[in-house]
Amino acid sequence: MQRWPLRLEAKSRSALQSACNAGVQCYEAPCRKEKIAVTQLKCGPVLIVVSIMLLAACGSTASSSSVTHTPAAASTATAAALVKGEFTGAAGSLAGIGLSTNGRQVIAYLCDGKPQHISLAQWFQGPVTSTGIDITNAHGAHLVATVSAQAITGTVTLKDGRSAPFTARLISAPGSDYGLFRSEETFNGVRYLGGWIIPLPQLASARAGTGTGTEASLASVMVPMPVCCNPDTHGGILDERTGALITSPPFDGGSVTVPDVGTFRLTPCREAQC
Repeated sequence: MQRWPLRLEAKSRSALQSACNAGVQCYEAPCRKEKIAVTQLKCGPVLIVVSIMLLAACGSTASSSSVTHTPAAASTATAAALVKGEFTGAAGSLAGIGLSTNGRQVIAYLCDGKPQHISLAQWFQGPVTSTGIDITNAHGAHLVATVSAQAITGTVTLKDGRSAPFTARLISAPGSDYGLFRSEETFNGVRYLGGWIIPLPQLASARAGTGTGTEASLASVMVPMPVCCNPDTHGGILDERTGALITSPPFDGGSVTVPDVGTFRLTPCREAQC
């Protein structure tokens, strides 16, 4: 049986093009943008062998190209791990602090307001990055913190140099009663901005006396206390025209009424939205 010689010339594109132009039958390699000149190819079985070789080469290329790193998958995994929720705590003896985050943005409020006194109220809003929170607000106050699933820990520094560390812990089920609250109202042409930080009631330990000089310590229990009367609640209202701070009276349901000003409806901040 006569064997027809088969010659595959893997030349440069220009050489292959010349061969094709000269009348040599050319075939497109299915896995590469090149032409392969096939000289004196007249036997059907040889063509089958060549096709199999080309398909095998393409299969090898496809296998190698399928093993790729996918940054998008890593990004998705990172997004899934972002911390969301409502956090409250204290910045030492300076003030209370509340934060609300959706994992990408955060709203925070620092306030020392009580019904009888207020001297500090600062709002912060900005991004949460892979390294945490680092925000300076329009009044020169600076908040820097790291974020974990159970707490946000950091430091606040005021423009006047006062500084305090803080730890704000996650409120797992804030409902409509706990966390950070905000109110924006306009009365008689004047804009007011109110903020309140309402933490969960604290644990308190009780002791039962026996009358014999010995006392038994009972387990810590949740103190039943109305939201209005939580001693760790902080809040106040800013007159945006004058910059004056106004003390906040006790709550009346979901609102606060300030004499000679008006009634402020409290909106809970949830995942950086108030």
